[in-house]
Amino acid sequence: MPPWGRLATPFDPRGRLSARAYRRIVVRACLNAAGLLCLAIWLGALGFRAGAILVFAGNLGVAAHVLAATARRLHDRDRSAVWLSAFCTIEAASFAPIEDAADRYPVAVIVAVAAALGFSVWFFVETFVRAGTPGSGRYGPASGS
Repeated sequence: MPPWGRLATPFDPRGRLSARAYRRIVVRACLNAAGLLCLAIWLGALGFRAGAILVFAGNLGVAAHVLAATARRLHDRDRSAVWLSAFCTIEAASFAPIEDAADRYPVAVIVAVAAALGFSVWFFVETFVRAGTPGSGRYGPASGS
């Protein structure tokens, strides 16, 4: 394998990933993101704004790694990675300002928020809790650890 092949492997969404390995990746990613954020804040406080922005931009690599790992985790559950795009869409929509809509249409907003919360809970259980599909599936053989 060429040296650049090993670097691309964490960003490869093909294959399967066990729940245990996925949890380890997510915990490490959260620690890495927090460390990069602290370093960026420290550099910014020292007046190195360009350095702080570059260090903070490293979180894009962390996010790309987690997205690829989540796609592999969904494959282990015999689900398409399209579910990841649905999750990302719902998470992005959760940043929408709904104060005015909540005043005018409270029931619709409550139903929408409950549906988004229900989907997020399902996605969490699907990726973090449930075991993978046993045996070989359409996304390859069962993952190891």
